[in-house]
Amino acid sequence: MPAPMENTWVNTDGIAKSLVTELQARLVEMETIGALVAAAHLEAAIEALCREFGVPRDASNTD
Repeated sequence: MPAPMENTWVNTDGIAKSLVTELQARLVEMETIGALVAAAHLEAAIEALCREFGVPRDASNTD
């Protein structure tokens, strides 16, 4: 029988850092194709994720 989810350890900090990296790459792609409204929303999501999990932002990736 599988263990209940509350007893499963998840590396949330590692997942958050990985997501930030992936989302930042998508942000650049969105800006490249001119999807600026979507990019603004993604930027807000990245900022919220960083704030919630204490992930530092690379200054070169922020505008």
